[in-house]
Amino acid sequence: MLKKAIIFVLAVFIPLVPLSALAQDPRIDEVVVNRNSDLRVSFSVKDAFTKEMEEAIRSGIPTAFTFIVKLGRVRNYWSNEDMGVWRFKHTVRYDSLKDEYEIRRDETGIEAARTKDFVEMKKIMTACSDVVLAEAAALNKGQAYDLRIMAELRTVELPFILNYVLFFVKFWDVDTGWYTHRFSP
Repeated sequence: MLKKAIIFVLAVFIPLVPLSALAQDPRIDEVVVNRNSDLRVSFSVKDAFTKEMEEAIRSGIPTAFTFIVKLGRVRNYWSNEDMGVWRFKHTVRYDSLKDEYEIRRDETGIEAARTKDFVEMKKIMTACSDVVLAEAAALNKGQAYDLRIMAELRTVELPFILNYVLFFVKFWDVDTGWYTHRFSP
């Protein structure tokens, strides 16, 4: 009896192990820092969407990606000097009546982007382009700076009652690690 139980458990769980090993963690990628008139940054998030997150979006659950960007002046014998922290969100909501995705991006300040294409929605949600961080004059030439970027991939906070009914949604929340880019103007 015990042998049968062990064989059953191994037969069920061993095939699942390689699937979890193949899953990629989300990460910040394609970072471009432009230091002409202003300090601007562009980047994207790779492997941001899980199957569960995609299903949640298609079922109409709002999902938000919060991007955190920190700029610090590197000091050799002291801790780095914080120069600023920027937080902005990309939020997607699927409208099943219109069969389209509405994406709001805080950093652009323009109206929501709308698309019917799921792949295009994913591209808009994961890309940040030319986000203004500081005036170039505020940066000292020859001084080293660290630009740190992180993304929090979350479902939007649901009303109180729905948090209990859809408790499993919180398990889909993931974060990228901090990406650090050192540069000198």
